[in-house]
Amino acid sequence: MKKIIILLFVLSLVSCKSKTNNDYSKILEPKTDLVTEKMYLELGGESQYVEISSSSSDNPILLFIHGGPAWPQTPQLRYYSSELTNKYTLVIWEQRGAGNSYKKNSEPDNLTLEQIIKDGHELTDWLKNNYNQQKIYLAGYSWGSLIGIDLISKYPEDYKAYIGISQIINMDKGMLISQNWLKEQIIKADDTKALNSLDSLKYISNYTDKLDRFFQQWTLLNKYRGATYNQASEKETKKAMSFYEDYKDYDWFKVWEQSSKKLQNDWFTANTADIDTVKVPVVLLEGRHDWNIPSILAEEWLDKLQAPKKKLYWFENSGHGCLEEEPQEFNKVMFEIFEEVEKEK
Repeated sequence: MKKIIILLFVLSLVSCKSKTNNDYSKILEPKTDLVTEKMYLELGGESQYVEISSSSSDNPILLFIHGGPAWPQTPQLRYYSSELTNKYTLVIWEQRGAGNSYKKNSEPDNLTLEQIIKDGHELTDWLKNNYNQQKIYLAGYSWGSLIGIDLISKYPEDYKAYIGISQIINMDKGMLISQNWLKEQIIKADDTKALNSLDSLKYISNYTDKLDRFFQQWTLLNKYRGATYNQASEKETKKAMSFYEDYKDYDWFKVWEQSSKKLQNDWFTANTADIDTVKVPVVLLEGRHDWNIPSILAEEWLDKLQAPKKKLYWFENSGHGCLEEEPQEFNKVMFEIFEEVEKEK
C-alpha cells in the first residue's frame, strides 16, 4: 500500500490559456528507436547518465532537468514528448542519486543542491562545446526548477531561454498556502477525518520531518485534485514508466526515498523569490490547479521579475504535472516557445 501511495505522489511531481485534453488515445504511439546517444559523463567527479535525442544535429539544444528530487522523467519524456525532437535536440540528464546515475553509484559523494547545480553548469559547457552552440534552451521541472533558475541567474550567457515547469518559489510559504486551500475543500466536503489529519500536519516552519509531512499533505491534496487534477493521467503515466526495457526493473521507490531524504533540507529551504532579476527570457508553464507547489506563487513571482522577456502559460486541466496531465498541449506550448525565441534571432 505504501508503494502505491508513493507512486501516486511522485507522479504528481511531474498569460496564455491551454486547451483541455483528456483523450490519451490520441497520443502517438511512443517511439522506441528515438534515442540517438546514450552516455555517461563525468560531472563533478561522478559518472552521470545523459541521453540525447534529435531529428537533426542542427537543432538547438534543450536541456531538461528532471524533478523529484531523484525522480528521472526519462521514460515519460520518451513516451509523451518524443515529437519535441523535431525542433529541439532533447538532452535528458539523470542527476547524481537518480536513475541510471544511481545505478552507477548508489551512494554518490556530495549529494546536495549546490553540487547538482555545479553538475548542470558543467554539462551545459560540455553540450555547448560538443555541439558548437553558443547558447542552449533550459527547462527545469519542479525540483529541477530550483537548479534551472540558479543556472540562468549565475550563467545567463549560456542560455537562450529558461522554461520553468511547475516552478518552485518558496517551500515554506507554499506549504502554508496548500494547507489553507486544503482546509477550505475539506470543510466544504464535511470530511471530519480529513480535517483531523490536516490538523495533525499543522505547518511549523522549523519542524524537522518536513519530507514526511509534505508527503502526508500530498495524499490529502490528491484526494481533492490539488496535486494531480487530471487523474486519468495517472494510469497512462504508470504505463509510460515501465514501457521501455531499460526501466522495467528500475526500483523507483527505493531510489526516490534514499536520495530525497538526503536532499530534503536543500529542498525545503529553497526560496526562488530572492531572485528578482535575470538576463534570460523566462517562460513558466503552470497547472491552474496546482496546490502541491502552488502555482499562484509562481504567477506572483513572474509578475515582479525583471527579465528581457517573460510569459506565463496556464494549463487549465492540470495540477502539478502538466507534462503528463496535458501532454499534447505541453508539446504544443514547447513548440510555441521555440518559434518565439528563434524569430528574435
